[in-house]
Amino acid sequence: MLAVGSQVLASRLRVPALIVLLPVGFAAGALTEDIDPNRLLGQAFSPMVSLSVAVILYDAGLGLDLRHLRDSTRRIVTRLLLLGVVLTAGATAGIGPVLFGVPLEVAVILVVSGPTVVGPLLDYVRPTDKVRRVLV
Repeated sequence: MLAVGSQVLASRLRVPALIVLLPVGFAAGALTEDIDPNRLLGQAFSPMVSLSVAVILYDAGLGLDLRHLRDSTRRIVTRLLLLGVVLTAGATAGIGPVLFGVPLEVAVILVVSGPTVVGPLLDYVRPTDKVRRVLV
């Protein structure tokens, strides 16, 4: 119900669903003990998370077209990947367990971002074509 409500709210606010889903999910997990993934899935919880991340990365990899990267764009993308992933991993690893009490392994999963995350954000922000080519 929270996920569907978040999707509806995001569409009404005209923002990417991820912007609403992520904080609502964290808040629901922190405020209630009704849904415990370990109790629901047991030993399958960790493999399910790993499989989900693998599917997201696989999907992102299928959409990657290196022919669109020119010299200057390639440098920008490399910097975004190196600095962005390192900074995001450090921030989520440092903040996630402290603020939300999530295990370090789960906090680091938040680093995963691909077309499924960046695409809707770009549709909302509507950057210039040059910036869009770098980010997609």
